[in-house]
Amino acid sequence: MAKKCSVIAKSLSWCSGTRVTPGIRRRFRWVPYDHIAKFPTLEVDELGNPVSETYTGNFELVEGAKWLTIDHLVEKAEFSSQTQGTKPSATFLNTVKMLHPGIGKEAAAATAGMINIDIIGLVEDMQGNYRVVGSENYPATATVERAHGTGATGEAGTTITVTGSDIVDAPFYGGEIVTDDGTINETA
Repeated sequence: MAKKCSVIAKSLSWCSGTRVTPGIRRRFRWVPYDHIAKFPTLEVDELGNPVSETYTGNFELVEGAKWLTIDHLVEKAEFSSQTQGTKPSATFLNTVKMLHPGIGKEAAAATAGMINIDIIGLVEDMQGNYRVVGSENYPATATVERAHGTGATGEAGTTITVTGSDIVDAPFYGGEIVTDDGTINETA
C-alpha cells in the first residue's frame, strides 16, 4: 500500500497593475510570552504542514495582562520574513525592526523589560492586517540598540528588533487585541 503524503503546494498569481503598499503602521504591539494563557490555533494537516496562513481564535491573556505598544517611525521600519534551516525542518524567520525616536528614561525602562524574556509581537501592515512575530513553539526575542546621533543633525533613537520563527510566513491574526487604549478587533 502506498504511503499517503500531503502536498501543500499552491499556485501564486498576481495581476499586473495591482498596488502593493509597502511598510507597516506606526504601532507595534507585544506581550510577554508568559502573559498568554491560551494561543489561537494555526490549522495543520495530519503531517504537521500548515493548511492556513491565518490564526483561528484569540490570544487569551492572563488576568490583568494587556498588549503593550511601541510607537515607531513608519519610514524607518522594516518587516521581513525569510526561510531558515533545511528540509524537512525549514521554517520562517520573521523580523520587525523599528526605530522609536526616544532615547531617554522612558525608552530605557521599556526596552529593559523586553530583552531577557520571550515575547509575541503583532505588526499591522498597510492593509490593516495584523501579522504575528513569534509562535507558541518558537517565541520571539527582542534586541535593542540606542544611538544618540552625531553632531547637530545625526539620527538619534532606539532601534528595537524583534525576531521569531514560525511554520508560516508571519501568520495573520484577526482576533482581539486588548490594550490600554481599548480592544482592537473586539468581537460582539
